[in-house]
Order: sequence, then structure tokens, then C-alpha cells
Amino acid sequence: MANKIISIPRFLSSSSSSKIDEDDLRNQVLKNASGEQRVEVNQRHLIDKILARYSAKFVIFRELMQNSDDAKSTKVQIFYETANPGKDIKLKDKIARIKYKNNGFIFRSEDWDRLRKIAEGNPDEQKIGAFGVGFYSLFSICEEPFVTSGKQGMTFYWRGNQLLTKQARINNDDKVWTTFLLDMREKTEEFPEIDELARFLANSLGFTGNLNEVTVYFNNIPVIELSKTIQNSVSMGISSEFDTYSPQKMFHLTSIDVKDVQLTVKKLIIPENMNDWRSLPITNFEMEEVFVSLKIVSGNLDVKVSNAFSNEMERSTKKKPPSKTTIQVIYTGYDEHMSSVNHENIISSIFEDLHPFPNQGRIYIGFPTHQTTGCCIHLAARVIPTVERESIDLVDKTLSIYNSELLSLAGTLCRVLYDREMSSLTQLYNDMINVSITNTEEQVIKTFLQWLENQAEHALTHFTFRESTPNAEVSRILESQFFKCSKKILSIYSTNGVLPITDVRIPNPEMERFIKTVPLVPKLMYDRCKKFFMKAKDSLKLIKELSIKDVLFELKSRSLSEEEIVDLLKWWISYRSKGNNVDSLDVKQFMQLARIGNNSQPLNTIHYFLNPDIVPSNMDIPTDVLPYNISKNFTNNKDLETWFKWKELSLVNWARFIVEKPDLERDPNFAREVHITLAKRLSNISPNDKKIICQLFEKKKCIPTKFGMKIPANAYFQDVNLLPDLPTIDFQEPSSVQSLMELLGVRKIVELQLIFDHLLKQGDGDHIQLVKYLSSKFNDLKENEIKILKKKPIWPKENFSESSKDRYVADQLYTPIPLHREFGLPVIDWKGDWNRYTQEGTFLIELGLREFPELQKILKLLTPQKDPQIRAKAFKYFALNFKERYSKDYKSTEINVAFLLCSSGVYAKPTECYINPECMKMNFNVIHQDLLFYSEQFGVQENPSHEKLLKSLIDHPPRDINKAKEIFEYLFLQGNFTSSDWKILGDLNFIPVKDRTKFNAITLKNPRSCFLKCTEYGLREFFTYVNFGEKANVFLRSCGVKSEPSTIEFAELLVKSSRELWNSLNSSDDDRYSNILSRIANEITTIEYNEPGLFRDMKREPILIGIKKICDGERVDQKHLASAKEIFINDDPGYRQIFKPLIAPEDISLERFYKRLGCRSLHESVKETVIPKGAIRETEVSVKIRKTIEERANLFYYDNSRTNILRNEKWLERLKVRTVDQIETCHKLDNNIQIRNDFTTACVLESAELNSWVLFITPNPDYLDISSYICKHIFKSSKLKEYSHFNIILTTPSLSSLEAKGIPVDRLLRSNSSQNVVKQYSQKPAVKSPVVITPQITLNLRNSLRDAIKTCHSNLGSTINSQACTKVVTESESSYCDIIPGHLLFCVGNEQGIELYDAKSANQADILSSSNRAPLIRFLIMLRNIASVFDLELRAIHVFYDNYTNSVAFNRDRSLFFNLKFYIGLHGEECKTKFTSNAMTSWYMTFCHELAHNFIQSHSSEHEYYLSSFAENYMPKFLAVLKKLQI
Repeated sequence: MANKIISIPRFLSSSSSSKIDEDDLRNQVLKNASGEQRVEVNQRHLIDKILARYSAKFVIFRELMQNSDDAKSTKVQIFYETANPGKDIKLKDKIARIKYKNNGFIFRSEDWDRLRKIAEGNPDEQKIGAFGVGFYSLFSICEEPFVTSGKQGMTFYWRGNQLLTKQARINNDDKVWTTFLLDMREKTEEFPEIDELARFLANSLGFTGNLNEVTVYFNNIPVIELSKTIQNSVSMGISSEFDTYSPQKMFHLTSIDVKDVQLTVKKLIIPENMNDWRSLPITNFEMEEVFVSLKIVSGNLDVKVSNAFSNEMERSTKKKPPSKTTIQVIYTGYDEHMSSVNHENIISSIFEDLHPFPNQGRIYIGFPTHQTTGCCIHLAARVIPTVERESIDLVDKTLSIYNSELLSLAGTLCRVLYDREMSSLTQLYNDMINVSITNTEEQVIKTFLQWLENQAEHALTHFTFRESTPNAEVSRILESQFFKCSKKILSIYSTNGVLPITDVRIPNPEMERFIKTVPLVPKLMYDRCKKFFMKAKDSLKLIKELSIKDVLFELKSRSLSEEEIVDLLKWWISYRSKGNNVDSLDVKQFMQLARIGNNSQPLNTIHYFLNPDIVPSNMDIPTDVLPYNISKNFTNNKDLETWFKWKELSLVNWARFIVEKPDLERDPNFAREVHITLAKRLSNISPNDKKIICQLFEKKKCIPTKFGMKIPANAYFQDVNLLPDLPTIDFQEPSSVQSLMELLGVRKIVELQLIFDHLLKQGDGDHIQLVKYLSSKFNDLKENEIKILKKKPIWPKENFSESSKDRYVADQLYTPIPLHREFGLPVIDWKGDWNRYTQEGTFLIELGLREFPELQKILKLLTPQKDPQIRAKAFKYFALNFKERYSKDYKSTEINVAFLLCSSGVYAKPTECYINPECMKMNFNVIHQDLLFYSEQFGVQENPSHEKLLKSLIDHPPRDINKAKEIFEYLFLQGNFTSSDWKILGDLNFIPVKDRTKFNAITLKNPRSCFLKCTEYGLREFFTYVNFGEKANVFLRSCGVKSEPSTIEFAELLVKSSRELWNSLNSSDDDRYSNILSRIANEITTIEYNEPGLFRDMKREPILIGIKKICDGERVDQKHLASAKEIFINDDPGYRQIFKPLIAPEDISLERFYKRLGCRSLHESVKETVIPKGAIRETEVSVKIRKTIEERANLFYYDNSRTNILRNEKWLERLKVRTVDQIETCHKLDNNIQIRNDFTTACVLESAELNSWVLFITPNPDYLDISSYICKHIFKSSKLKEYSHFNIILTTPSLSSLEAKGIPVDRLLRSNSSQNVVKQYSQKPAVKSPVVITPQITLNLRNSLRDAIKTCHSNLGSTINSQACTKVVTESESSYCDIIPGHLLFCVGNEQGIELYDAKSANQADILSSSNRAPLIRFLIMLRNIASVFDLELRAIHVFYDNYTNSVAFNRDRSLFFNLKFYIGLHGEECKTKFTSNAMTSWYMTFCHELAHNFIQSHSSEHEYYLSSFAENYMPKFLAVLKKLQI
């Protein structure tokens, strides 16, 4: 591919000359400007829009109270006044003025100066004001405030948008109060909500250092009074474990003071559920008093910063950092909290902002900000706020460091407070446990412990950090320092007192009842402080949940009570059931250490648990059985089996234990309890366990009888009274142990031999008496005893001959009923009436006495040899009782007795006769009409099976055409043949046809050789045609009879009998024979590939029509049959006239057919030799012809395919023309030689003398001869069309005449078309200029490539039938896809969504062979992976196998084909275990090559361009696939 030059834009700086110096430009302005101008500020807009716009309510009081506290005020008074203060006493009256007074120090001159200056904050670093804008909040409600302090007053007023002040000395006798007078801008507001204002003032009073009293008046009537008293103040030591420095050592905590503070509020009580209370006189309301107790903890800090940092602070805040400062925390202990709540355990809503517990506190900078602390404390510190003073500045770099350092020591202060609480709890707990406790004091101790737990929970809740708002960084700083500031691990209260948190475990409800030694977080405390413990466990990793190690520690320390063991086992089951993996060593220790009760029995000595339904709990049990008091608490015994490997104490194991007890053979009462226990559960145990129990007890004297303790075999049941003095069992309820006694072998009946001795051997025993006794004891007889009775010949047969004494087994005799006697069956000798439902009758039938004849017996009674009357009765009996007595054993296919009467009078078995009378046509028996009702019952089929029908046809094929018609019609309706049956029928000679060789004779033909439809009468001599009627023909069609002969069969007929067929069809009308040839021609490809032997015979045998054209007065075509090698394709009329050979019919399809069979081209078969005779010379004619050829050389190639050009126009221009006397022509066709002087008037030869190609002509040449000879030399193939075209151009007098005939002479002569025709041989690369590749060009190329991929499609299984062709292109003379297979490719299957093709049909396809299976699968996987690179659908990909082509791959109309043969040969071995990069790259480039053919078919530089484009653009995705495949 040609190199592409891509221009890359280079970005230069905006100034390519000298650099511009902006500093110099500024200096020019400063130097050259004519004058200065002030920056003007619209003060009204500045104050209204910025300075007086605060979001908080009562903001003016917040600012004024803070200034009052800074001025050392102890009292503040706020007056809300109406327009008529002396008269208005209702709170709905509108407020006209607010007056604020404090008793702090009198304003100094600098204070007055700062008052009228915006942004001049208090320079005192100990004061709050940093920005000097708080005073201007007054303008939010007042237009022109007035301030008095001492003897001075200052008023503010507006002139336009400019704010002005005036200050003067005044006559003021009030030397105590500084007053701010605020006349309301809009006199529309009422007195504020009392509770809301009281809550704000209480909150603001919390951290004031000096201010402790605030009173609010409505027209001089007190509405709210607040007072703060400090009750106690102590210093608190700081333990040495604490790091008292901030992280950057900027602050140092030196000491801590703790104050107990009580804040009291008196306010008007507003009645509930009263909407119009503002309309009532204020004097009607009462006052209420509420208070809250707090601790205010102050941390005293030393401050040390660098000078640089101090300067930065001063720049930002107009103050230097203080050298000392204080941080304060409002904190309520448990006792303070409880003292502040009312009877409903609720703190007054007035203090809800001041007392945050259990919510987050806020940061105070003299007043509360919006910033929360993250825990339940308020924090007051001289942190630097943002301008609006609502949150902490953690954005400014300097202020952020300062504030973070200060906040970190607040975290330290919190930790000191928490540890102080824990120390106090430790002391209290230790004092408590060291005191001896009496029973009467237990409740007191319990109450005390509950109080300690509440104290601990309260402290932990205070210091559980959550995310602070609006800045979460505040809580993160506090929490981080809280945990880092101490060397000691955080302590918490536990069930064992205050301990390091790492020694305490999170409680587990399932374990609380047996964990006593391991310290746990108290449950109440855990529930209330769950968020803390979850964070301590998951994030801080300070505490763990109870683990198996803790349980083992507990078990090692003590034995557990039965109740604790129950809880332990329940926990263990739950723990293991949840999928927790336990080390096998821990499991072993658990079983060893867990001990039960006082005797400390380890669990590993337990093997069983007791089921009281098997063994009562009051019975003796083995020592390795879990005590029932424990096991009864578990309803699911599967858990005991799964997690402890204990088994249920089975009856047999208990029997093994109890059988060794001596009392079993000594104490009848003990033995009776044991037997009753065994008997109750005996039915639920396995036969094997019963056998074991029997073996355990059968030799023990354990059976209580009336003659003492006996072994089971020597004891009898109580109802055995046949003989006296038998030791019968002695139980109060014998039935309750009957099953056990039977198992152990206690006798229920006297031995049979003993009975036989007593009853039968004493003279002539009465068998009736024996039946009565035995039947009464039948249920007690053992199995072997019943067997003896069944086999014992003790029963007499009814015999009217009294001399007979024979005895029979019961199953040899029948019940004594009349029918059996009529049938002549042997019946038992019985006195009296017979009833099978009596005890005796049931007993005999159980022994085998027959109630009815068995199947074979009754069938023998139905045979024709029997007496007709007996047979008739037997048949009636058999039919009536069939369903009830015989249907179960009756199998029609197994009956071997012929008992069914047929229509023909013979008797047949059920499988030898049928219902349908039609089957008699094939000599089958049909059941008699009288028996049709019973046919279904006896299993007679409607028709013979397909096997029998087939066998009948094989054994007895019809020899009569009419008989055959009947049979075939019957088989059409009834023959349910299988595919294998049809195959047999197709080859079976069973169709009767008239023998053409013998008169009046019938021969049998198979279906495959017969046909139904005869289109040509003359074909009847060569094919067998049959017609048995519409129905019969349908049957024969199914057997394989075809409508008419197939093409292959016609071809076979021609090979065998072509001359006979030719003669039969009458040579005078050869169209019928030609039609057969045309039919064969259309399917010659199928014949060639499916019947190669037949194809060879067709090439050899004389089956083709050859035509010999004879002109004798008139033109006559003589037709003969000949073989392919004897016939020529008439592609040269001249040669045909010379040799008059047999030629093929002039039909395109037949000519192609003849060629396939081997007919030669007449033109190619004739060897022509031309010899110019006479003197070689130039004549006027030759010169004219040469000039004409040279002038019109380009025109001769017009409208001719460039692929057909043999020599170009340059050759034609150089062609010389010479005249000779005559031209001798010698033609040789095989051995036939013809020499003529008048055959042609022109020829083209290469002359050595003239060193050139020469056109020789006679003096009077035929221009058509000239045209034909030149065409033969410039075109690869030429016929009359080319000759005529050339002749027209050669002979037309003028170019204008050619133009008039439609030939574009001017365009062809100007365009140098001959250069275009042959540029594949002579084109030289043009000189190309560099190409600039723009993003749009790249995008367009990629879109084109993607669109080309999308156009790929499936071949849809179509057979590929292509003629071989080779495209010769100089730029790619040897390419693996130049040659397209010149024969069929059949679609033989689909694998993994990819169609498979082969040069052979499916049953012979090489691609489907077992040897190619593995490489095929690997090749398909490789192709699928490469297709994914291009997002190419799998249906566009096809794989073929062809041993006879060099094509690696080809693109057939945008369907891509890849040759498996080349994959096996090139990469089969190297890719057996894993694809290699070599193989993947090779086939990737093959893909690119074939996809490029979507743009251009030939192999050229343009094709190579697209190939390279595909390879480059998709290379990243290809490399990604290689990486995915780990190649």
C-alpha cells in the first residue's frame, strides 16, 4: 500500500513576536493618568442588600447582646413599645419602637468612631466582633437608629442614598444604661411569639461571660425574665495520658474549669387552645417559671503562632490572634438532666436549643451559629466565622488552619470530660462490689447498677459523633482528636464495670443467659448507643462481637447449670446453622469444656438424647444419654444430631442397656414395665432391630407366667387352652404386650405335629373337626406352619366310591359347588352346605382350595375336542367371568389354545384371526360373526399387524392383476408400514405385470422399476408402466413406484438401449429423442457428481445425436447416433464445409451438454497450415488495407471486453500487409487431410524476413477472410459477431459513415482507448502528491468500511455452481482468491451459526468426516472470534472444504467463504491446544483481504488500499481479542 502523508497542525503561541509586558502597561497608566477618582459606593444599597440582610430571626438582639457582653454588661432590658404606651395593654397592638438597654461600660470615643465606620471591627482580640458589620443589622427594621451612652448621643439619618451621622453631647442623667432606640420602619408587626423569643434569649444567654439577666417588656409590663446563676465552680486536673496540644502545636490546653449553672425563665403563660389570646389584656395572664441545670466546662488555652501567620490573621480579621483564649462546652450530666425534666420526663421547650441532648449541639461565637458539633454538646470558642456569622470558615487557608486547630482541642476537652465520667463510675462500681450484700439489699444494688448504666449511657450518647452540618469537617476534626488525644484506650461501662472498650464484647441476645464471665456492653446501653457501637466495631475496630473464643473462655471458667446448658446448646445450633465456619479444634474444645451441673459431665461424653415417646423419662437410662431436663427443650432433634453428632436413644440400644439389669429376671413387676415399654414402640422399629431385641431376650427368663419366670419359647398366650397345664403369660392386660410376646416367641398355638398326633393318628380323624380348630387359630399360625398345612395332603376328595382313602393337598381340589361337578373337576369332600364366607371356608381357600377353574383349565374346556354342551357352558362361564377372574392373567399374545371359531369354520388362537372381513383377501382368518361381541375382550385385532401383512406379501405375492388390485387397495387403507417396511417393499418383487417376452404370462416386478405415467407410447417397451386404480396406486407410490422415469433412469436407458430407443421413437421424428437429451442435459451436473460410473458410460456409449450436413441440390441434415468422441461442436462453419463431420445440434444447452461428455471443438481440433504462394509484394490494395487498419486500429476494439483481448492496438498498427498470388491451405482433422488453394484469400503469419507479423492477401481478397484472420490473432475467442464488426470497420468507406452507423469514432480516436484496454500490462505508477488526511476523511473511510461489512450476507444454503475463471492482474499475479472453484459446492450443514459447504453431497462430505471434526470446531471458533472484531454477522461467514482448488478463501457476491483444507494444512498442528498469534493474524488478514473485495473485485492497488485500511482501522479491536484469548 502506498505511504500516506498526514499533515498534523502545529499550534503556536498567540504572539509569535516579542512578549508583551503587562506590568509596563500598568505603569504607563499610573504615570500618564490626569487625575484620581474615588470608587463610589451606594450606601443605601450596600446596607439594605448586604449588611442588613441576615437570615436569622431576632438577629438584632443577637448582635446587641454580644456587644453588651463584650461591654461587661450584667443586665439587658428590651422594651417593645406601641404608639400609645400608656393605653395599649394587648399584645395584638402594633409595635412602633424597640428600645434596647444594657448596663455595660459607657462608650469611649473610639467606640463612637467604630460605630459609624463600616467594617471596622473591634481590634481587641478577646472580643467577638471581627468584621465591624453587626451593628448594621439594626437597619433591617429601622431607618434611623439613635444611640445614647453616658453624656453622648449619635443619630443616623439618610440624605439620598448617603448615610450620615451626627454626634453631640446631651443632657442625660442616666449614667448606667447604654440605649439603642429603634423606630420601626413599618409599624405593622405585633409582639413576637413569647415562647419563640424566650427560647432565643435563653439560647443566647448560655455562653455569655458577663451577661446573666435579660428582661423583656411590653409597654413597661414585664413579659419575659431570664436569669443565670453559677452555683459551683471547680478546677479539674488533666491526666498525663492526654496530649494537650493541637496537631500543629498552635494551641495548648493548660487547665479546665467546671461550673454548675442554672438558667431560670419566667414568662407569661399563654392558654392552650385559645386562638384570640392577643386580644386579651396582658394583665389577665399569669407567669410561669421553668429552669434547667447545666455544666459549663471551660478549657483555658495558650496560643502560639508564627509572625507570618499572625500577620495573615490580622489581614483577614483586622485582629491579631490572642495569646490566650478559652473554649467552653455546655454539657449535662445524667443527674443534671434528670433534675431539669418535668413529671413527663420532658425538658421545657424554652431550653430545647440550649439543652441539645440527645440531638447535636451547635458552635457558639457569643451566639449560636448554624454549625452543629456532631455530638450532644454546645461549643463556645473564639473561632472565626464566615462573613454572615452563621458557620465556621474552613475555606480560607489561614482561617481554616486556625479554626481546625482550635476545634481539635475541643475534641480533647470532650475526651477529658468523658474520661472524668468513666472515672467516677469506676469508683462507684468498685465501692459497690466491695460491700457484702445481704438478700434484703439485692434490690437496692440492682437499682444502683441500673443508675450506673444510665449514667454511662448518658455520657456515651453525649460523645457519640455523627456527621455535623452544614460542614461535616467539624465533626470529623472533633471525633478524630477525641480518640487520638489520649494514650489510654477508650473505656466504657460493661457488665463487669468500666473497662477498656477492647476488653468488652457486643452483647448477643442468644448468648446472654450463659455468658457471665466475659464483660459485655449492657443491653440497654447497647440499644440506646447502637450507632456508636456499630461505628466502633466496623470503622474504628475498637470492639468486637462475642466470638467462639469468648464462649470457650466462659466454658473454661466454670460449669453450667442445666438451664444455661440449654441456652448454650441453642446458641451453638443457631450459630452453626447460619453457616459460620468453626475450626475443628474449637469444636473439640467446645465439647470438652462445656460441662453440665455439679458432676461436671463434659458434652463429649454424651452420645444419645432421650425421646420419651420411645423410652419414658422415668425409666433407667444409660449415662451417655443427655439428661431429659435438657433435651426436652429442643423440639427439633435433627439439630442435636447435626451439630453434636448425638443420636436418638433407640429402643434397641435401650434394650441392650436394660437387658443387663438383674431385676429383669428377678422382679416380675420390673420385667412387666420393661415389656410394656418395648411393646408400645415395637411397631415403629425396623425388622433388624426387632430381631436384635428378640436375640437379647429370647434366652432370658424374663416372661412372667402363672408358673413363674420363663424364657419366651416355654411360655404360651393366655387363650391357649387346647391342652391343660401350659405356662401362660401373666399380664394385667395381655393384649398390650401381644406383639412383643409374638416377637419373642411366646407360643400362640400348640405344635402341629402334636395336633396331628392327637387328632389324625388316633384312628380315623375327622378332617371337618380339624378345619374348625385350625381356622379358629389361623391368625396365630406361623408362616412355616401355614406352609406345612398348604403342602400337607390331609384333605379327602368327594368320591362316591367309599373305598377310596386318598388324601390331597388343598390346591388340588375345588370348592364343592354344582358347576365344578358338571365340569368334572375334583371337589373336596364336604358334609353339609358349602359357604366360602364361613371361617372354615375362608381358611380352606387360604390354604389353596380353588374357587374356579384356572385359565388354562377353562381354555381346555373350550377346545373342539370337548363335548359341545360342556364347551358351550364353559364358554358362557368364561365370557361372563372373564373381566373379574381371567383378564388379569389373560394375554392374547401368549394364548396357545385355538378356541375361537372363525367364519371359515376353523378354530384359531386370538392372534390368528381378525375382525375386518377385508383381510380375507390376503388369506387371513376372520372371527365368526357370533363372536364379534367378545372379540375386543379376547384381544382379537381389527387387522393384521404391518409385520404380518408384509410377511404375507413376501410369502404369497399376488399373481393375478385383479387380485393384486384388491390387495393393494386393502393395503392402501390398512397398511401402517414403518420406514423399514417401505424400504423392503421397494425392493420386493410383488407387482404382477404381463411378461413382454411370453404370451399370457405374469412376472413380478419391484416398485422401483415401475412407473405410473407414460408420456410417450414408444417408451412402454423400455419401462414398466402399471395402473391398479387410484387407491392402489397411492399404496404403490408409497412403496417406491414413481410417476415417470427420472433423468438418471433415462440416462441409464440410453446407455443400455440407445439404438433400440432411437428406432422405437421413429427416426423420422427425432424431437422426442432430442427432448430426452435436453432433459438429461439440464441435470448432467447432478449425474456427474452423484453417478460417476453412469457419467463415464454416457461419455463412452453412442447416445448422442450427430448431424451431418449434406448439400446435394438442396441442404439436407442427416442424423445419426454416435458417441461423444465422434461428434464435434460446430464452432467453425468453414471447417464443417471442408470435412462434413458429425456435429452437435446448434442449441446452447445441448452444446454445453455435448462438451461435458467430451465432444471436441471443431475449430480447435482442426490443424490449419497456410502457405502464401508467389511473389510477396506491396500493391495498391495492400497499402490501402494497411493504412485503413492503422488509421482505425482503436475502432476495432470498440465494444469488446478487455478480458478477451489477446493483442493490443499497437500490434495492429505494426501489422504489415503484403500481396501474394494465392494462399494454399492444408487442414488436418485427425487422419483426414484436405489441401485447397481457394479456401481463403487472406492469412496472418509471422515473417522472419520482414521481422514482423504480416497479413498476406491475394490480389482480389475477400474482406471477410481478412477480418476473420485478424480477429483470430487479436482476440482470445472470436466468432461471426467479431468478424462482422471488424469487417464493417474495415470496409466502410469513410469515418463519417462509421459515425453514422453509431460508432463513436471521434471519442475513440481521441481517448486513446487502446491505452485503457491494455493498461493492465503497461500502466506505470503515476507520480502522486502527498495526501493530507483530515478527521472527516478518516471518518468517511471508517464509515465506508463499516458499511461494507454490513453489506455482507448469507449464501442461504444455495448450491454454488461456478465456472472456473482466473483474473490475471499484473499487480497480483498470484493470489489465493484469484481462482473461484469451477464446480459445485453443496451446503451440507450448519455448525455454530456458520454454514458448511463441500464439493461432495452431505453423505460423502469431507468437511463432515470424523477426522476433520476437531479442526473444524477449532476453525469455527477462530472465525467467530475474528468476526467479532468487525462486528460481522455469522450468517455472512461460510466454511468449505475442497481438495481440488488452491483457493484459501473467496468473496462470492459479499458472502465470505474460507477453505478448511488450508486451515488444516497451515495451522492445524500449531493450534491443537491453543490458537497462536501467527494463525490468528494470518486469518485476520484473510478477512481483511476478502472484505476489501466488497469495494473492488480485481486485485489492484485500489484493492490493496482497502485491505490495508481494514487491517489498520480494526487492529485495536483485533489486539483486544488476542488479549482476551490470552495469546
